Amino acid sequence: MFRKRPPQPAVPESPASVTEAGLCRKALHVHVTHEEFTAIRQAVVTELQKQAKLPGFRQGKAPAQLVENRYTQTIHQDSLQRATQQALEQAVKTHGLKPVGSIEVRRVDFNEADGLRLEAQLDVEPSFELGSYKGIPLSAQDITVTADEINQALEKIRESMAQLVPTENGQGKQQRLPNLDDELAKDAGYPNLERLRAYLEGKLREQKRQAQRQTMESSLCEELLRRHAFEVPAQLVSRQTDRLTQEFKTRLLLSGISEEAVPQELEKFTGQLRQTAQQLVRLDFLLDRIAVKESIRVTSQEAMERLWQLARQWRKDPSEVRKIFDQQGLWPSVIATIRRQKTMAFLMKEAISGSSTPDKAVGPKP
Repeated sequence: MFRKRPPQPAVPESPASVTEAGLCRKALHVHVTHEEFTAIRQAVVTELQKQAKLPGFRQGKAPAQLVENRYTQTIHQDSLQRATQQALEQAVKTHGLKPVGSIEVRRVDFNEADGLRLEAQLDVEPSFELGSYKGIPLSAQDITVTADEINQALEKIRESMAQLVPTENGQGKQQRLPNLDDELAKDAGYPNLERLRAYLEGKLREQKRQAQRQTMESSLCEELLRRHAFEVPAQLVSRQTDRLTQEFKTRLLLSGISEEAVPQELEKFTGQLRQTAQQLVRLDFLLDRIAVKESIRVTSQEAMERLWQLARQWRKDPSEVRKIFDQQGLWPSVIATIRRQKTMAFLMKEAISGSSTPDKAVGPKP
């Protein structure tokens, strides 16, 4: 009832030490002195006194000592919570740490004479030097659409428009394909066969162009990771592994594998999924670091465009979509995604394109 209060000015900075606790993990040892804890406790009492309703007194008029006697346990717990939060936040700031995730409090020791002593651990951003990332050589696949590919696409359309007709002896039915002519094109929604061919050529070329970009982006990411070797927080890797595992499980079920057989299939790919998760986490840190160095930001116009795009996909009002993201604390993730996409576009633009044919790929610089 009395836990949500306006923030109070931080108490004077308390002594704190930081030690290594693992890869990208730090241990904090913090001491809140008796005097500092007393100041925090007094602030809690003052706030509670303003809100308290005790028999015989109007709200906010009960004596402080009476309030302390009535809410002793609440005051102590609130004081511990506030002192812990303030002390840890101050320690993180003082030592220039960049937390990834929440701070895990491992030990809390309190006595009236000594004050509060805390031990906590937290994952932090990896420390690494940003190496070269511009002008990464990439090979470009051929996106020429051949006549055979267009004919194959036309044949699929013919097959999709086939009709079942009686056989000559009338004992059954057989499939009859339509002629490859203007009539077929009209049935497919095009004025003539030439226009249908042109449409299919454009569609196939766009598919190849998208596949080409995906391949080049994948090659770019692989080279970035090769040039930057550093460890990342295990907690982030575990979370990413869980997400990938769940997605893989869903794909297995959709492919027709029974639920009983899924665990055995998952076990075969456990190592690969964890390795992929580690690469994705490393890539996120790399792209963020590059975005900072290149001053790549998300404009309000870009954020609004993405909001409208999501609204169209969900068939909801943009304000309603934004409210959903805000309630779940996900809007910062949307902004981060846009910034990473802009960073990838920047890196692709800076990359050195290879030949237009696959057999003349340009390899990475030594």
